[in-house]
Amino acid sequence: MHSSSLENLSLCYSRYLADAPQKPQRRLVVDVGGANVNGGYRDVFPDARFRYIAVDLAEGEGVDIVLDDPYKLPFEDGSVDVVISGQMLEHCEFFWQAHAEMMRVLAPDGVLFLIAPSAGPIHRYPVDCYRFYPDAYRALAKHAGCHLLDVWLDERGPWRDLVGVFAKQELPRSTGVARSTHVLAPVDIPPGTPEEEATRGSVPYLTTLAGLHETLRPALYLEIGVRHGRSLALAGGAAIGVDPAPDLQVHLPATTRLFEMASDDFFRDVAAEAVTAPDLAFIDGMHLFEYALRDFMHIERMAKPCTLVVIDDIHPSHPAQAERERRTRVWTGDIWKLHDCLAQVRPDLVLIPLDTAPTGLLLVAGLDPDNRVLWNQYNPIVRRYSAPIEPSAAVRQRTGSLAPDDPRVARALAALARCHESGAARNAVVSALRTALADGSAR
Repeated sequence: MHSSSLENLSLCYSRYLADAPQKPQRRLVVDVGGANVNGGYRDVFPDARFRYIAVDLAEGEGVDIVLDDPYKLPFEDGSVDVVISGQMLEHCEFFWQAHAEMMRVLAPDGVLFLIAPSAGPIHRYPVDCYRFYPDAYRALAKHAGCHLLDVWLDERGPWRDLVGVFAKQELPRSTGVARSTHVLAPVDIPPGTPEEEATRGSVPYLTTLAGLHETLRPALYLEIGVRHGRSLALAGGAAIGVDPAPDLQVHLPATTRLFEMASDDFFRDVAAEAVTAPDLAFIDGMHLFEYALRDFMHIERMAKPCTLVVIDDIHPSHPAQAERERRTRVWTGDIWKLHDCLAQVRPDLVLIPLDTAPTGLLLVAGLDPDNRVLWNQYNPIVRRYSAPIEPSAAVRQRTGSLAPDDPRVARALAALARCHESGAARNAVVSALRTALADGSAR
């Protein structure tokens, strides 16, 4: 199970099941090929409305029923409310028979969520026969005499999942934006020890952000993670804020548009129509590596040569602050990994870590909308960086970070402003920034 597959199944749930009307009995969910291999879909259906059964060809973790025949499911016609099959179809020699069997057991008002790769290396289990494109799912619907309600091709590699939603009858599609269930919960935990709650930095991050606005004067500012609105209110011109549950405690100017949704939903469903290329973007949303990575990927895709991205929470001062499950008031999550990831995977970018209070900022410049490295390597990157790794002493002590008032930072920002005014190409922007930072340790 790779990360993007689980994210796509969660999106299917959000669009077609999250707000589905209650039934008098529990909904039966059958996962075909449902062995837990590096994770599974069971956690997408945690509540008591669902009874989850995983079937597979052999015993294994998470398998409830072992099939005697891959093309015969032990369920009555029309008895299953939700059928799932992910990362199975490419291993099925006669996949059209398997699809027809899944449609046989599907209830008249049920849905089938089908996920299969359109790319990626050979991975025999025990065979690896096919890759799929949207027309393949249309052909399956035609063969089985059913409806293909939705289909999309995920660009993230290496598998580039093809996702399809099938049903026996036309069912209501999402009438608006599909809402993710991932929301940063409000702080309601006791404080940790003084060491666990320690912070560093002499200059507050809001002061640094205000300086960025003053120097760069962005025509459009984009902020992911609004919270109380204090950073969003710094924008002097057009601004867009994205947060699924903002708790505004300041007045926002009339030039600000606020989208109350998760950033994944915003970039997927709204951004193309709502946002031109931002000059300045601030990522301060979910404090988990993969969320910040996706936010950066989406922003880079719409960036201009002089776009500057600012990422919060790159410097936890104690390992407890960097845990993925929050247990301290001061909490960065594992966002600190994004600095290392970009340094390793994207050496073409200009990265400037800043020693701000309370948890550091990372400035990222030299963005390239045509670069596909993060998209093509998304799943291996997430698997690598989702591992439970403690931040090193160098990360906690902010080794290599620059003070916000360091002359090199001022020179770099002035160079970026000049490049913006002159309409410089990306290569010229990167060169100007590296020259400004030449006598420092920032890369």
